[in-house]
Amino acid sequence: MKELTENEAYNKAAIYCSRSEHCASEVCEKLRQWGVSDTEMQQRIVCRLMEGRYIDEARFCRAFVHDKFQFNHWGRQKIALYLSQKRLPSALIAEALEEVSDDDSLVAARELLSAKLKSVRADNAYELYAKLMRFASSRGIEMEIARQAIRQLLEDVPED
Repeated sequence: MKELTENEAYNKAAIYCSRSEHCASEVCEKLRQWGVSDTEMQQRIVCRLMEGRYIDEARFCRAFVHDKFQFNHWGRQKIALYLSQKRLPSALIAEALEEVSDDDSLVAARELLSAKLKSVRADNAYELYAKLMRFASSRGIEMEIARQAIRQLLEDVPED
């Protein structure tokens, strides 16, 4: 594969960013895949992309939170973990997560757990509660939100 010039790499990255939201770490990874191994060049390209608003990490965080919450039914903890793995500032992550209220989380958790409840087999209420909690945890739903949702679904299950 022929070595890309800085302008060719920038143009290719601009096209990549114009198709969907990406953060700086994703663009750097894509540049590495395209054979741009010079980290200084990668940084210059990313800076140019940010100046041109092709990359906006706050916008990326908001879009990521919205999409993962609405379409993948992830909880705030799982979303925060994935965003931090993309090396995004914790302040941006926290700001984006504020758009998901506790009420929205509770409604989403209740819907998700209600659907899961139909397929869960358990010998007793305690086992059912534990299975639903594990499922909620795997989706990144906060413990207290999961407890409230499960209590609402199973009125007769003890809290602890």
